[in-house]
Amino acid sequence: MNPAARKREILSLLEETGSVLVADLAQILDVSKVTIRSDLDELSERGLLVRTHGGAIPAEQQGSSRFISVTINEYAEQKKAIAKVAANLVKDGQSVIIDNGSTTVHVAPFLSDLPITVMTSSLLVMQQLMHASKVDLLMAGGILRRPSMGLMGNHTKEFYRQIHADWCFLGASGYSARQGIFCTNLIEADSKQTMIKSASKVCLLADSSKMERLSLAKVCDWEAIDYLITDAIEDEMRAIIEEQDVRILTPA
Repeated sequence: MNPAARKREILSLLEETGSVLVADLAQILDVSKVTIRSDLDELSERGLLVRTHGGAIPAEQQGSSRFISVTINEYAEQKKAIAKVAANLVKDGQSVIIDNGSTTVHVAPFLSDLPITVMTSSLLVMQQLMHASKVDLLMAGGILRRPSMGLMGNHTKEFYRQIHADWCFLGASGYSARQGIFCTNLIEADSKQTMIKSASKVCLLADSSKMERLSLAKVCDWEAIDYLITDAIEDEMRAIIEEQDVRILTPA
């Protein structure tokens, strides 16, 4: 079996079983453990699985990934209103991290005339701002995750480790008043955690359809978030989140 076929078989087994062990794969595929570890490391770098002690687990739940070309048009007016509120927080001369996502991408047009620095791993944000002459645009490297049209992985994390921003506008697939913020992909969650550490203020941008929606990957607890910007929120949830020192903003 050639290396490409072996990696496909590893991913197939992972999909069937939900987790794999190096020792088992070595026996099944009749190769050394060193070879299997190398294969798993490569697949991890490509964002196709997450390495664990002695094996690997899927990067995201089967069927949970939805393409941004679809989600960007869902609740579009709410997302644009949320993005405008977020953009109004930014002052001339500041620096901003814009996360991948169907809500965060709407922030870019509202920032295009400001003399600021924008750092992003989103190809859609890059497209929005690449001709904005007042904006200094810094792009993270990494592995392209097509559902979000964003980059992720170790190169992305290393980029964010080396910078500091005044603001981080964070996206998510869902949030819970008591359990925190979630996304569908473990590797992307890892990148988001690095973004959070690199910013003075973190704003979660999430429309009301994300309320009390849990996904595979935990991004952070509310203690890491300074602002929640949303179109609407139930009073009970607002109270619980505000008790955790998060300021909640909604469009006027």
